[in-house]
Amino acid sequence: MITLRPARLETVRPLRLRALREDPDAFGSTLEREQERPGSEWDIWVRGSLIALDGDTPVGMANLGVDGDEARIYGMWVAPEARGRGRGIGERLLRALLDQAGDRGVVLCVAEGAHAARRLYERLGFRPTGTTGTLRPGSLVRTLDMRRDPAATA
Repeated sequence: MITLRPARLETVRPLRLRALREDPDAFGSTLEREQERPGSEWDIWVRGSLIALDGDTPVGMANLGVDGDEARIYGMWVAPEARGRGRGIGERLLRALLDQAGDRGVVLCVAEGAHAARRLYERLGFRPTGTTGTLRPGSLVRTLDMRRDPAATA
């Protein structure tokens, strides 16, 4: 059974490092950078994070940052062994964060090759903004910004 709960440092750090190790082209950070992150910065990162658990095993995560009238979703990841099994882990994480965002606009960034993620975002009301970029300095992975307006329903 999949449950969602607020992240704790002892859960989110190993899951984040695993995500960066297994899917390095899905994030704006790198495994090396995150391994060197001081504990005080991890405490900040944990705020706003949700973890998806399959029993006691962490299988997904996502983070919501709020700045005034806008929120940003980042660090979203579902473990490969938990993807595509009809349990809707990514959708549940995303819906929970959208609920937390309330009546704010929500933005996120998706790698161009992440077709399943983009379909999920579009299904939940996100639309491309027209802004593109690269995943991080030195990366060849292109990204697309997407936004969900407060009035969107899905």
